[in-house]
Amino acid sequence: MPRLFTNRPRQRLFPARLGAGRLNWERTSAILYIVGGSTFILGSIFFLPQYEALSDLGAWIFFIGSLVYLLVTGYDLLESSAYVRSGKGSKIWSWLELVIAGIYVGGTVLFTVGSLLFLSQIDWIVAGGWCFTVGSLFFLFGAFLNAIQIIKEESIVRLQLLNVTAIAFALGSILFLVASLPYLSEALNLEDNWVLFAYVGWEYIAGSILFLLGGITHYYRLHKAKHYHQAERKVHHEVEKHKRHKRRKALERTY
Repeated sequence: MPRLFTNRPRQRLFPARLGAGRLNWERTSAILYIVGGSTFILGSIFFLPQYEALSDLGAWIFFIGSLVYLLVTGYDLLESSAYVRSGKGSKIWSWLELVIAGIYVGGTVLFTVGSLLFLSQIDWIVAGGWCFTVGSLFFLFGAFLNAIQIIKEESIVRLQLLNVTAIAFALGSILFLVASLPYLSEALNLEDNWVLFAYVGWEYIAGSILFLLGGITHYYRLHKAKHYHQAERKVHHEVEKHKRHKRRKALERTY
């Protein structure tokens, strides 16, 4: 599942006295996203026809992965809301980010509910298929909006990483959308359409891998940003030190 990505500094949601640094919380959510992506790859394997007997296990794994994703997208929604209230940056872009974050949360909730509907005890496959289809449309629309919202980065490498993240999220959303469509028809059963549902399973696996790739590039971009800001602070410190030295020398010459 996609998540909100942006090249602006994230807002601090927790008091600094709790040790909740901006980059620490952002890195934690990035790690959670990678965990969710890995979970979805595992869950997607059980959508393959040869693992039909373990389909309930796959649905539960999808449900757990969706909850992990919900933590991440929920955090992004709260952070985007805080950014809008702060009044920083462009009002249009900040509101757009909030809308995108809301779309991602909506899609994640649909996948969370849809995963439970695939359980054999409930067996609402068509309803689950609709949840996955509409959720995938949400993800695709959000990924498209997020991609056009990418603006200039200070670093070419981080800009390229943003582009890779956007492409991975968009392609993953398309694969999830296509894979969900066969579940909308009660006429398509596994016994008569074994090959079709084998493709469906592999589409879910490929889409999950792309989401995981997007999460990894997002985490790596955070890593690069951390080193960039550390170097920037070091340069600023050296400049200020040089200025103080010059002022001290000027005062010594005056006296």
